[in-house]
Amino acid sequence: MAKPTLKTILLTAICLAAITILIKNAIIPWMTDPIKKLEQATANRKKQINNLNKLKKTAEQHSKRLAKLNTTGFANSSAEAIAMMGEHITQIIKQSKLTETEFSRRPFEPRAIVKNGPKPIGYTVSGIGSVKKITDLLFLLQNDPHIQRVENVSLSPISGSTKVRVNFQFISLVIGTKYGEFKGTNSPPIRPKIKSEARNLYVGITKRALFQPYKKKAPTVPTPSSKPKTNRTPPPPGPESYKVVSLSQWKGQQEVMIYNTAKNETKSYKLGDNLAGGIIVMIDYRQLPFPNKPELLSQSRVIVSIKSNYWAIERGNTMADIYQLTPEQLPENLTKAEL
Repeated sequence: MAKPTLKTILLTAICLAAITILIKNAIIPWMTDPIKKLEQATANRKKQINNLNKLKKTAEQHSKRLAKLNTTGFANSSAEAIAMMGEHITQIIKQSKLTETEFSRRPFEPRAIVKNGPKPIGYTVSGIGSVKKITDLLFLLQNDPHIQRVENVSLSPISGSTKVRVNFQFISLVIGTKYGEFKGTNSPPIRPKIKSEARNLYVGITKRALFQPYKKKAPTVPTPSSKPKTNRTPPPPGPESYKVVSLSQWKGQQEVMIYNTAKNETKSYKLGDNLAGGIIVMIDYRQLPFPNKPELLSQSRVIVSIKSNYWAIERGNTMADIYQLTPEQLPENLTKAEL
């Protein structure tokens, strides 16, 4: 048997190397790539299915919440809800001991937040009465157990009279039964009463001369105390003790009412006053989700400027809930002011 030449050995080695490269770079990928693609596609489908299951679960939870919320609506149809809502406003006017004939109620259709979702309905209400009775009316409506909110409240004096004119919008939602029926048990609705601790929070409004020029309270001169001094002084109230209870507009001027739970007193603030370590720049009446409850909408908030940033406190929250606004959350007029 002849001994292979060097040339033959080199050619054989080159051929084997070429075959190895061909198998590694062409044949093996040709066989394995479809398997990898199928595995990747399977993983993507599993991920999509998991996301869809999460969305389905979230949708079911929201449907249950809406079904429960529907039990506090006026009716399941818009026409019936508008009629019952008008009768309800009339009853609240009478409960506040105001004269029904001195009030006008005009139905209107607010702008819908979600297309094909719950339909908003509302009334524009205008009337006259004493400050105390008007405050009773707003308190009863604001704390009404139905799905509702009171917006665009304004008061103006009536020349030659101690009465005032009030204008506001009373808005509700018609959810209907398309989200299912609530099968649980609702606790009985808590109807507000004029003689209650909650109503006492509004006492500061009726005691103030609302339509007199704003004057800052003169500083009080400390008087010597006969009691012996002690080192046990209570700590100052924290930010959670100060609650935003009202964001209203009086004769074109915006006003912030802060309730001090530690001292059981209410104090008013105006634009330019110091609050929460900053300066009040505006009251924002846009509908925005609550920071910690995005499924719920907040109707108003006070915005303060702290250094070069804007912070907000939602109505009903305390100063401990203050949060910084992102550029996307800023009202248009504040964005323009920065430019």
